[in-house]
Amino acid sequence: MSDMNLDASAGMSLGEMVKLLAATLHKNRVPLPFKNQKPWHLLLYTLKMEGPKPDRPKFLDDLVFDWDGPFPTCEELSSFLNALHFTANVSGHNPRFNLVSVDDADAERWLKDFDKMGANSKSFVERAAELASREFTVTAV
Repeated sequence: MSDMNLDASAGMSLGEMVKLLAATLHKNRVPLPFKNQKPWHLLLYTLKMEGPKPDRPKFLDDLVFDWDGPFPTCEELSSFLNALHFTANVSGHNPRFNLVSVDDADAERWLKDFDKMGANSKSFVERAAELASREFTVTAV
């Protein structure tokens, strides 16, 4: 994430956003859904549909959501979440892989990048983490 434009959320990518969210939620002990990715998709869809804001990353404009099922899904998001698991940045410690946890070292490294970000990017990630905290906690119950 070192090549990210740290002064503007415009340069943040989907992957960077997901990693920062995962690290922030991990730090706050919020359960991270994996098998049921619906909360992730709904979160990103909500953020996309909010429309332009000063802190809104440009990658949201390019995300494509498919409505072939009961909720909007984004193939790019699914692929990234699965890649995090396959690269061992997150791991499932439960028999059904309902939830995953972030490796502590990875979370710490990702949060260092968050500390270097500009105010707009931080604001966006914090707002997204707040939305995710509510939804992910309800989903995990």
